[in-house]
Amino acid sequence: MAPPRFPSPPRRACISSLLLLAGCFLAPMGAAAGDGLAGLADAALAPYLLGGVSGLAAGLMARRLLRRRPATAVPPHPPQAPQWRDFVEVSGDWLWEIDAELRFVAVPDAPPAPSIAPEGVVGRSWKEVVMPDLPAEFALALEATMARHGPLAATLPRRTQGGELRYLELKGRPMFDAGGHFSGYRGIGREVTEQARLAADLERSEERTVALLAYAHDGYWEQDADLRYTTLNASSGHLADLAAEDLIGSRRWELPEVSPTAEPWAAHIERLRQIEPFSDFLFRRVNAQGRPVWLVESGIPIFDRRGVFAGYCGTTRNVTAEIESRQKLVQDEALFRRIFEHAPVGVAQIDANGRLTQVNQALAAMLGQAADRLIGQPADGALAEDDVAAGMAFRQRGLTGEAPVLTREMIYRRADGQRGWCHEALSRIDGPEGGNSNLLLVRQDITALRATVANHEAAGRRYEALFEHSPEATLVVVGGQIRMANAACRKLFGGAETTRLEGIELLGLTHPDDREMEAARLAELDADARLRRLPPLPLRYRRLDGETINTEATGVRIDFNGRPALLYVLRDVTRWLLAEQVLRESQAMYRDVVESVNEILFQTDAGGRITFLNRAWRNTTGFDTRLTIGQNLLDFVVEDDRGRVGHCLGAIREGYEEIGQFEFRLRTQASGPRWVEATIRPLRNAYDNVVGSSGTLDDITARKEAEQTQRNLNRELEARVRVRTAELEASNRELEAFSYSVSHDLRAPLRAIDGFAQIVAEDYAPRLDDIGREYLQRIRVATQRMARLIDDLIDLARLTRQSMHRETVNLSQVVEQILGELHQEEPDRRVETSVEPGLVAAADRALIRVALDNLLRNAWKFTSRRDIAQIRFHAEMRDRQIVYCVSDNGAGFDMSFASKLFLPFHRLHGISEFEGTGIGLATVQRVIQRHEGKVWAESTPDEGASFFFTLNH
Repeated sequence: MAPPRFPSPPRRACISSLLLLAGCFLAPMGAAAGDGLAGLADAALAPYLLGGVSGLAAGLMARRLLRRRPATAVPPHPPQAPQWRDFVEVSGDWLWEIDAELRFVAVPDAPPAPSIAPEGVVGRSWKEVVMPDLPAEFALALEATMARHGPLAATLPRRTQGGELRYLELKGRPMFDAGGHFSGYRGIGREVTEQARLAADLERSEERTVALLAYAHDGYWEQDADLRYTTLNASSGHLADLAAEDLIGSRRWELPEVSPTAEPWAAHIERLRQIEPFSDFLFRRVNAQGRPVWLVESGIPIFDRRGVFAGYCGTTRNVTAEIESRQKLVQDEALFRRIFEHAPVGVAQIDANGRLTQVNQALAAMLGQAADRLIGQPADGALAEDDVAAGMAFRQRGLTGEAPVLTREMIYRRADGQRGWCHEALSRIDGPEGGNSNLLLVRQDITALRATVANHEAAGRRYEALFEHSPEATLVVVGGQIRMANAACRKLFGGAETTRLEGIELLGLTHPDDREMEAARLAELDADARLRRLPPLPLRYRRLDGETINTEATGVRIDFNGRPALLYVLRDVTRWLLAEQVLRESQAMYRDVVESVNEILFQTDAGGRITFLNRAWRNTTGFDTRLTIGQNLLDFVVEDDRGRVGHCLGAIREGYEEIGQFEFRLRTQASGPRWVEATIRPLRNAYDNVVGSSGTLDDITARKEAEQTQRNLNRELEARVRVRTAELEASNRELEAFSYSVSHDLRAPLRAIDGFAQIVAEDYAPRLDDIGREYLQRIRVATQRMARLIDDLIDLARLTRQSMHRETVNLSQVVEQILGELHQEEPDRRVETSVEPGLVAAADRALIRVALDNLLRNAWKFTSRRDIAQIRFHAEMRDRQIVYCVSDNGAGFDMSFASKLFLPFHRLHGISEFEGTGIGLATVQRVIQRHEGKVWAESTPDEGASFFFTLNH
């Protein structure tokens, strides 16, 4: 416990002055309060003055005794004079003495120790008796003082057996022998309990007074005879926006931004020189932030005991808020006038006679008249004829003060005769001192708003229809009860169309085993306003007939008729659960397959460490699978192949390659290295980031050995192939010559047959009947068709021998050119074409044009029976590959014959339906195959066909 503090005489004087000043400052609070504070000051100071006098007398006496040092011939403990011993006995002090080792020794002829003194101290050390009762910091300081043999003083708290706290003050001076050597301490112990209590009471009284001044609403200040500040409490400094210590020593007019020669300061300074009191002195200054501060000060002169002028004391009040309120009132009045004039709604004032006295621009514009022309006009002049009586009754209700604000919707007339809807509000304005009341009229055009509301109501009906016909079971829950449920929800719970679920508790439909879980989930949603939705959760519900249904329940917070609600969506997941069961069985089967395959299946992490292996690893390498997990895959690669394999694996893990296929040698535990073929892909997480790799290692050691044997055979076969190739080239040349000869030789008789048939038809037509002429026509059609077939066969043969020259070809432009040619050939046909622009490909320009020409002519041909034909050319992405498509709305075909579609001479439609030779699609397939692509078709009879093809870029 810290030693008690006793206020010093200067502090007591300050306290007395402070209490007196507080009495002056708080005089307006009442004379009774001032008398109480004055009495408190006198009562508090009297004990301290008496204690100070008695302490001074005792101190002087002890000082004289302690200053006497023993002479050389004087014994260490001379007999004490009876006079001071009697005085000590009467005073009740405790005489003590310690030796050079700081141990207590007996004092000869010492009076008995008082009850507050420690007992049995003779022979005990100072540290043992005194130090434990002192605070740690004070004990260290006292120990340092005694180490340098300085005078000591300490106050010990002592507690009696009854629990009463008392204080013992110890004072002592060092003793030295004749040689100047330290021989110990001697001193007096005195009880100071009463002084400590009085000091504590005085300190509390001082704190209350200081707090009273600090938290007063107004600031308090004092000035000396030179009118300089000598005292400022915290409020004064705060009111003046300056720290109190910055104002001490300055005059009032020496504040920043103040000129003493300007008003009101000149008159105020003159009044101060006349030593007259002043009140409510208002002045303005600017604070450090540049904001004006308005202050009001009042003060009275004060005089000393001789009646000489000693200065001023008074109060300061910050009235900035009041001044700013008055200024704001003026500004608000101007603002309200501007608001009235520029309000976006019509505002007017109506007198008791129902005439307009003030009209703003918005109302004038609404009525289509000038504002000054409306002044003095009847307020009902703009009403419809059938609404005038209702308007007068409405205005009369406003004048009677039936309600603070009356509102209605009405039809009004503009100056040009047009009508519209408006929202009208009336509020009574009482006149001053019981004068006539006026009405404040506010009109807002709601014509557009009513149209919008009507649209919203229609939209609401549409949304209700969407809610009702939603395929998902949807319901609205408010307070745990179902308020709305759609048809899908009624069907899910087994109700009929007329069954109503409204009013049923949602948890009542929940399966008993899941009810507690769902109730906790709903309670968590209600408790945390930050949660906006319920995540999907599998739950079981009970149908109305008691049958259990499996669903996935999710929900989201909504506002339903102004109340918080939950939009619930239930999905029947019975099929999903069956699918999950099938998936689990499939996974088990997959595990069995993975473990039973002969290829090594593996996975690695981003660092190349193995994370998964199947049993084939041990069968191939002999290494234990469990011990291999966690090791780097490269550690099992033969050293000569390690660099190449590491580079390939790094490219896959970095995402530069989607698949890696390469061969390398794998170390084994017992036998020598084995060749494996690796197929490795990057392993990606849900965010499409590469987190490792996975793949297979196929043991190809036997194949490598066979390949070596095959290479030996290949060298032998290559020689044979060269011979056979030369023979084949010679045969091809002979075949080409034969094809040319056959086609040339076939054309001559065909032309002869066609020519003679035409001559017979022209020259002998009168001699032939209809059947004969028909036969001649058939002969000519067949010969012409045979000629076209021969030409197509020759073109098909040339495609296989024509050299390829790849370049960037704009397929969209080629298609538009071909379609343009077709339009020129048959300009009367109605064909809608759609060509996706900017489709380019690396292809042989001539060959790809042949393929597109055949596809587009087929589409043109097979849509000939449509009133409006549609042909479209576009592209799409499938499996990361561009797929081009020519589609139409023509005759279509049966997909069961799609396998024969691209074979030569195979036609899916008769020659009587659509002309052709059956070579066109075979030509398309040859062109696409030469571009290393694929071609296929999709169709439905009488619904059109789509031909797809890809090109290897």
